[in-house]
Amino acid sequence: DPDYLERMLREVKARGPVCAGDLPGPEGAPRRIGGWWGTIPKVALEAHFAAGRLAVAGRKPDFTRVYDLTERVVPATSRRRRVAPGRARRELLRIAARAHGVGSAADLADYYRMPMSEARRHLAELVAGGELREVAVEGWREPAYLSPTARVPRRIDAAALLSPFDPVVWHRPRGQRLFDFDYRLEIFVPEAKRRWGTYVLPFLMGDRLVARVDARAERRGGILRVPAAFLERGADPDVVAPALAAELRSWSDWLDLGEVRVGRRGSLARALAEALRG
Repeated sequence: DPDYLERMLREVKARGPVCAGDLPGPEGAPRRIGGWWGTIPKVALEAHFAAGRLAVAGRKPDFTRVYDLTERVVPATSRRRRVAPGRARRELLRIAARAHGVGSAADLADYYRMPMSEARRHLAELVAGGELREVAVEGWREPAYLSPTARVPRRIDAAALLSPFDPVVWHRPRGQRLFDFDYRLEIFVPEAKRRWGTYVLPFLMGDRLVARVDARAERRGGILRVPAAFLERGADPDVVAPALAAELRSWSDWLDLGEVRVGRRGSLARALAEALRG
């Protein structure tokens, strides 16, 4: 319905920043078309966003996108000239390669949701031009790609709970391949079939994923609640528990919560509770 799409664009132009819930659906048609975000105004706004006519001006507390005209969100000095699709895809693959350090074609393609057929063709061009190196990784069935700027650090001191959207765990086959870590956010899994918990988060320590915790903020009570905590195979609870306790305390402070409470479920729960008491 091109008339409806054009009307939605005029609405944004006249009203300024809006979300899908602010706009009417087409006359005589159901507003919802299925799915969590399946409303016709949302689809219309996303279509304009994908085409570059709208930009995301912000988000509401429930993460709802707020849209406005691109020229009112992105300054003219920041908008770049058009580039050919092939050139753009090669640049996205260069960025993905730098972010990964080393990655398979599937890893790099998934970083920007690029079709594999496109990614393989452009990766071959980048290798031929000396902009990426094709390498072999022990245990990997397919070749991998290495950025020429990649450096192996002498040590890695990371200690962080990872968002489900973190690139370390977002592409599940890579997490399995690198860390022997099978992960999915179980909020979408029926409760009876959940293995780890509703909001389970991986814990990165050094260069390993050493634990996972189910965590939630109970803001009304001022509590960061951890119903379950699990230790990964081969990790030392005496080392992991204090580091995870420090990370949870940091989260609690950041969320302005008064305390962290750990439940009894999971192989790391007792050690973690003791570390927090200490």
